[in-house]
Amino acid sequence: MISPSEYGSHSWELLVTVDHQHEEVQKEFLLQVTGDLHIGGVMLKLVEQIKIPQDWSDYALWWEQKKCWLLKTHWTLDKCGVQADAKLIFTTQHKMLRLRLPNMRTVRLKVSFSSVVFKAVSDICKILNIRRSEELSLLKQSEDVLKKKKKKDKNSKEPATEDILNLCDSPVSSASSGSPSLYSKTMTTPLYDPTSGTPASTITWLSDSPLTEQNCSILAFSYPNCSPETLAEMYQPRTLADKAKLNSGWLDSSRSLMEQGILEEDQLLLRFKYYTFFDLNPKYDAVRINLIYEQARWAILLEEIDCTEEEMLIFAALQYHVSKLSLSSEAQDFTHESEVDEVEAALSNLEVTLEGGNTNNILEDITDIPKLADNLRLVRPRKLSLKAIKQYWFVFKDTSVSYFKNKESSQGEPIEKLNLKGCEVVPDVNVAAKKFGIKLLIPVADGMNEVYLRCENLAARILEAHQNVSQMPSVEAKLRFIQAWQSLPEFGLSYYIVRFKGSKKDDVLGVSYNRLIRIDMATGDPITTWRFSNMKQWNVNWEIRQVAIEFDQNVSIAFTCLSADCKIIHEYIGGYIFLSTRSKDQNETLDEDLFHKLTGGQE
Repeated sequence: MISPSEYGSHSWELLVTVDHQHEEVQKEFLLQVTGDLHIGGVMLKLVEQIKIPQDWSDYALWWEQKKCWLLKTHWTLDKCGVQADAKLIFTTQHKMLRLRLPNMRTVRLKVSFSSVVFKAVSDICKILNIRRSEELSLLKQSEDVLKKKKKKDKNSKEPATEDILNLCDSPVSSASSGSPSLYSKTMTTPLYDPTSGTPASTITWLSDSPLTEQNCSILAFSYPNCSPETLAEMYQPRTLADKAKLNSGWLDSSRSLMEQGILEEDQLLLRFKYYTFFDLNPKYDAVRINLIYEQARWAILLEEIDCTEEEMLIFAALQYHVSKLSLSSEAQDFTHESEVDEVEAALSNLEVTLEGGNTNNILEDITDIPKLADNLRLVRPRKLSLKAIKQYWFVFKDTSVSYFKNKESSQGEPIEKLNLKGCEVVPDVNVAAKKFGIKLLIPVADGMNEVYLRCENLAARILEAHQNVSQMPSVEAKLRFIQAWQSLPEFGLSYYIVRFKGSKKDDVLGVSYNRLIRIDMATGDPITTWRFSNMKQWNVNWEIRQVAIEFDQNVSIAFTCLSADCKIIHEYIGGYIFLSTRSKDQNETLDEDLFHKLTGGQE
C-alpha cells in the first residue's frame, strides 16, 4: 500500500521494464515518483519492488526513446528531462558480444554497452592481451559483405562451423554436447597445446572459461590458410568505391554500443583502425604482432591493397614460413622471447625498428612499376573437342593481359589483348596436384568468354624466395611481413566517397596517418595531397554534415561524405593527430580526454 503522503501534487507514475531472467517474476513496474527524485533513488525504489535477491550492481537505466543511458545517479529526473511518458529499461551494462578478430576467428565475451566505444575497446584489449588499444576500434560489416555471406550460407550444402573462443564465465547457451571446449570434456588434455598454441586437431574451439595466461597464446599464433574456393567466395573489393564501403561502418568512439544500435550477441569486427603501430616489441606484443600480421595478410589475400609480383612473392614466402612454423613443434612463441637477455632483446627490437640486420635483400624490389610477365599455358574450352592448351608469353599491364608467341616477340603486336575490365577472376588451384591456375570470365557482347591460365612455376618461385627467410623465427617473419606491407604505396589509406564544396562530381578521399589525398574516382589518379603538418584547424558543420579544414598558405577545403557519416572521417583525422602525440617517455595511461577533444567535432 502507498501512503497518502506519497501522493503529492507533483508526484506521477513512471513505468520501468526490468530486464531479468526470472520467468515467474513480473517485468514491468509502476513507480510513484517526483521530479526531484534522483536516478539512484529510482533504482533503489525499483529493486525494493522487484524483491529478487541478486546482485544488481551492473544494472542501470536505459531511456529507450532518447537512446541514452541514465548513468549520473545523482541527477534528478527533472534534470535528466524524464517525464511520465518516458519508457525506461533497467538492464545490465555488460552484455555478450561476438568479435571477429583480424585472424578471422571469433571471440565471445562480455563488453560494456554503456561505456563509450574508446573505453570498451580498451577493456577488450586488456582481456585479449593487446597493448596500445588506441590503434584499434570496432567496425560494423557493410551490407554488401553480409549479403555475400548470406548467399554463401544459402548455397553451401553443409552448415558452416564457425570458430568461437568463448570468454565468458557461464557456458554458452548454443553450445551443444557436440561442441568441444578448449579442454576436452572427457580428458584434461588441451585440444590446443598451451605452450606453442598449435592445434592438436582441426576442430572448432570453444571455451567456457575466460582467457587465461596459459591459453592466451592461442591468439599469438597464425592458422593455416583457407582453401582457394573459400577465399573466392569472400568479399573482395574491386574498385575504389568498393574499398570505401569497407570503411563505412566504423563505430563512433565517443558513444556507447547501445547508443549506436548494437544489440547483445551482435557480431562486430575488431580491427586496427589507425596504421601507426607504436612501440612494437616482440617481448610484450606476441598477440598484437600476430593480429597486425593477420590483418595485413588478409588485406593482401582479399586484394584490399595492390602489390606487384615481386612483392607478392615476398609475402607468399613469409606467409608460408609463418604457417609452417605455426604448425610445427619448433614454433617460436613469446614464452621463449621472454627468456632472452634484456640487452639482446633491446638490440633485436632496435634492429627491427631500423629495418637493419641481415635483410637478405628481400625488400629491394618492392617499388617496381606494377607489371607482370611470365610464360603461362593458355587453355580455351572448345565445343565437341578437347581443350586447346598452348604456352605463350603473357604480359599483364594496367587493366589488360596481352600474350605473345614468346618473350622475344613481346616488343611487337600481341596475338591477342584481353580486356579485364568487368571480368570475373576465379582461382583454379589444387596444391596437392601441383595445379596453379586462374579462370577468367571475360564479358563480350553476347555473354562471357572462359579462359584458363595455367602457371608452371609459381610455386617454385615462392619456394625460391622462401630460402631467404627460412631461418627466421616466427615473430621476426611476421614483423618482416608487416614492414613489407608498410612499404606498399597504398599502405594505410582508408577510402571514402566525398563531394568537395564547389565540385559537380564525386571524388574519393584517401585518409592516411599523415595526409589526405583527393583521388579521381574514375581513373584512381591522385589529384591533390594535403599534409596534417600544414593543418591549422578542422571542424564539422553538423547541420549540413560538412567537414571543413584550414591549412597554411590560406588553403581551405570543405566536403560532405557520401559513403559514411562525416563523423567517421573527422574522427580519423583527429585520431591520427592524437596518436602522433604519443611518446615512450610518457607512462602507459592514455589521455582519453584529449582523444575525445580532437575527435569530437567541436571547434
